[in-house]
Amino acid sequence: MTAYRFRVKFDPDPTSLWRDLVVGADRTITEFQSAINPAVGLDQGHLWFVGEGEDYWDSAVKYQCPQEYEESLGGDPVLRTERIENAGEVTIGEMTRQLGLEQYDRICYLYDYGDEWRFYAILKEVLSDESSDKEPEIVKEKGDPIDDQYASPGTTESDPPLPDPLYSVLPETAVPVADLRELEKRDDIVHVIPLLSLETGFGAVCERFAIQFEDTGYVLENFQLGWQVVEEVDGVDKTEEELLAALADAVREWHAEIAEISGAMTGQHFGEETVEAMHVELEAELERKGYGHL
Repeated sequence: MTAYRFRVKFDPDPTSLWRDLVVGADRTITEFQSAINPAVGLDQGHLWFVGEGEDYWDSAVKYQCPQEYEESLGGDPVLRTERIENAGEVTIGEMTRQLGLEQYDRICYLYDYGDEWRFYAILKEVLSDESSDKEPEIVKEKGDPIDDQYASPGTTESDPPLPDPLYSVLPETAVPVADLRELEKRDDIVHVIPLLSLETGFGAVCERFAIQFEDTGYVLENFQLGWQVVEEVDGVDKTEEELLAALADAVREWHAEIAEISGAMTGQHFGEETVEAMHVELEAELERKGYGHL
C-alpha cells in the first residue's frame, strides 16, 4: 500500500506551470509519463526519457521510452556512459529505490529530442494509505497547458502574479514589512507572515511572505518579474488554526525546495541546518501570534 505524490514542473517557468500527480508504486514510469503529457499540453508522438535530478542528458541513469529502448538494444553497451532502463518495465516504486529518492528529491523528464521540452518532478509525499496499483491522477495544478507544442519551448504566459485583492495592493517589487503588517487590519485577511526580510536604509523590506484569507492561504516570492504565488493552500473545511498550520507546512516545503534548487545551481549540498535557518522568521512570527506549537 504505497503511492507517491510528485510535483511536475515546467523547467523554464516552474512557478507558473506545474501539476501534482499521485501514482501507485506498482505503476510503470511509462504510465506516469502518459499522464503528464496531456496534463501539460503535449502529445505522445516523440521519444522521451526520465533521469536523475535535473541532469537531463547528463543523467547517469536514463529510463527510456519503450520504443527507444527496444531500438537501442543492438547498440554497443561499451560505448554507453549511462545505465539505460526500459521505462515500460520499471515501476515507480522500483525507480524510487534505484535512485534512492527521498522527500523533496527530484527526477528530470525530457520529451521530444528536437524541441527538448524539459520538466522536473519533486517527490512531495509518500502516501502509505494509497493503493500501490493506483492509476496516475492529477490532484492539483497551476497554469494553463502549453498552447503550441511546436513553438520553441520557453516560458508560458504567466498567471496574474497575485490573486485579488493583493494584485492592486502590493507593488511589483519588495514591500516594506510594516505595510504587510498593516494588511492584517483588512477584514478579509487573517494572517500575514513575513518570511524573508532585508534591512535597507529605508527600513525592513520583505521578499517572501505568506498570507492567509478565511478560506485560502498563499506563499509568495518576489522574483525578477515581480510577486508570484508559489503555493496555494485550500482552507475549505479547515479552521483558522488548521489553515495556518497547513500554510506553515507549505512554507517549510518551499524552503526545502529552494535549498534543492540552489544546490543544483551551485553544485553545493544544503542540508537540514540550512533549511532550518530559513524557517527563523516563520517560527518567530508563529510564536508572536501565539501559534508557536504549529
